[in-house]
Amino acid sequence: MVAISQYILGVQPDFDGLKIDPSIPSKWDGFNITRKYRGNTYNITVKNPDHVSKGVKSVVCDGVKVNGNVLPVFDKGTQHTVEVLMG
Repeated sequence: MVAISQYILGVQPDFDGLKIDPSIPSKWDGFNITRKYRGNTYNITVKNPDHVSKGVKSVVCDGVKVNGNVLPVFDKGTQHTVEVLMG
């Protein structure tokens, strides 16, 4: 399960936060995953409209654009909605 979530779906714990870097089959339209990290819950939706295998075009967390593809660390016990656009 770790290999699937961290290396195929690309949701990886990192020192600076939760890194989103999917490597999926190009036929996939996207996927949804819920991930707990440092006491928080992240509801992540990945969209792949261009049907690429790798690459993140944009990341939005709780309506705010994230610079890069690493989600920031929040106070424990919070829940976040994340939208990732591949491209």
